[in-house]
Amino acid sequence: MKTLEECIRTNAYIQGILRVRGHRDIYLVGGTVRDILMGIEPQDYDFSVSGSGIDFARHVVKEIGGALVILDEDEDEARVVKDGVVYDFVGFDEKGVVADLRRRDFTINAMAVQLTRLEFVDPCQGAQDLKRELIRPTTPQSLIDDPLRILRGFRFALELRFRLHKDFYKLAKNISLKDVAAERIGYEIMRIMSAPGSFEVVLKMNQLGIFKQLFPEAEKLLEDFDLWDHSLNTYGAVEHLVEKGFFAKLEPEYSQYFAKPGRVPLCKLAGLFHDVAKPDTFLLKEGEVHFYGHDTMGARMIEKIARRRLRLSKQDTDILTKLVKEHMRLHLLATNPDLTDRAIRRFFRHLEDDWFGAMMIAWADGYATGGKTRHLEKAFLRMIDLFRADNAKPKVDRLVNGHDLIALGMKPGPLFKVILQELLDLQLEGEITEKAEALQTAVEIAERVAKNGGQNSQQKTKK
Repeated sequence: MKTLEECIRTNAYIQGILRVRGHRDIYLVGGTVRDILMGIEPQDYDFSVSGSGIDFARHVVKEIGGALVILDEDEDEARVVKDGVVYDFVGFDEKGVVADLRRRDFTINAMAVQLTRLEFVDPCQGAQDLKRELIRPTTPQSLIDDPLRILRGFRFALELRFRLHKDFYKLAKNISLKDVAAERIGYEIMRIMSAPGSFEVVLKMNQLGIFKQLFPEAEKLLEDFDLWDHSLNTYGAVEHLVEKGFFAKLEPEYSQYFAKPGRVPLCKLAGLFHDVAKPDTFLLKEGEVHFYGHDTMGARMIEKIARRRLRLSKQDTDILTKLVKEHMRLHLLATNPDLTDRAIRRFFRHLEDDWFGAMMIAWADGYATGGKTRHLEKAFLRMIDLFRADNAKPKVDRLVNGHDLIALGMKPGPLFKVILQELLDLQLEGEITEKAEALQTAVEIAERVAKNGGQNSQQKTKK
């Protein structure tokens, strides 16, 4: 394994910055040094320079090209991105690099190398903690200065497979995260939930009361011991499924689904909050407890959490909302003795690419409830078999299209989608084979919808 000095001398990205430094004093700092010491190829490069970090970043762009991003004018931080490589620059004043390192989050991120003399700077004994595989705050003030460091500590522990120092929990216990920007929280939460083995970290975060701070909309769920315990166990079951188990055997669907960015944390997050609306929908009727509509209300609540508390993208918010909204649907399908191919096709059509995640959450929900999943697995296999069979068939040419409906005197609108989809279902089932028959059926569907006050009853049209 190369020494730190050898890695620096042979690293083209570091040497490229050195060549344009001029007379500036320059250090390689933070996570870049940590990664090199661990034998990890850095994903980005952090530098501290004498004078202005922003001015030097502009100089770098002028000399080697790339795009300039001003990160924080008050902190004199800027970024240059060139050919997919990220360079971050910050200036240091007369107090020097050592003072800056002592203000950093954790000791393993508080190391530096003076690049012209190759002098190693380690005021917080980060190298020692690196060998001990330990995440330790640089000072007792570290987490207070930036409460987000609590989430970062959990993330580093997961991603590096290190342990958190015992003082971390004492220091984090009474620190509020309420003033931390939602974008920063969302980034860390998604990184934590992306990592394998995050269930244990989620439990520790829960013990610190972090979820109560981050998600006030879920306060009633968090205060209901049984419901919240079930939710945590559902999270754990989803994580188990992501890594191994029933769904990992379903190929190529498993690999295709998780090849898409963000699916792992979104499934885990949906599992954690799938019952977020149960406390608000509790109903005791004839001696039995019901939670009518908790899936639909829960979808509205998780949509707000995604937008307000995590600042997720619209695409990720839509996926998360869909997974929560549809989590009961598969339970109903799996327990229906008269499950039809049409109902199965409707499920896949409505869930689109996220049917796989929805099945995982339903399975995890069932497992966390009573460990009973056999009936779900049986139904899922039947559904997937039909899905695969339909996809293997040549594309069906519709017997009727929108122009045909207009020719029947119908006005374009939402009704067209209902009619055309039901006709396609009947065609796939082999119940209609001729255009004349399809046109007559279209009239019958329109009449049925009108009779139901404009709402499709979803009943099967009799042929």
